[in-house]
Amino acid sequence: MKRELTVVKKKIKKLKDKKALIDEELEPLFIREEELENEEIIAICRKNNITISDLMAKVNKEKAEIKKERTNEIFKQ
Repeated sequence: MKRELTVVKKKIKKLKDKKALIDEELEPLFIREEELENEEIIAICRKNNITISDLMAKVNKEKAEIKKERTNEIFKQ
């Protein structure tokens, strides 16, 4: 029984070490992904002659409408 427990603990440690390494490698990739998505948004806005301010205003308006709809649904129930 003790030997099996030792083997399981070693496997757990090995997997945790691998997970830590993967997390370390993923972090810069997530940052780069976000940068590229932002660049893409900017390129689309420029192509369509939309300012970032206009885009943010539209997003905020849509968020407000969604929030209003949710509030109305809550009161209807």
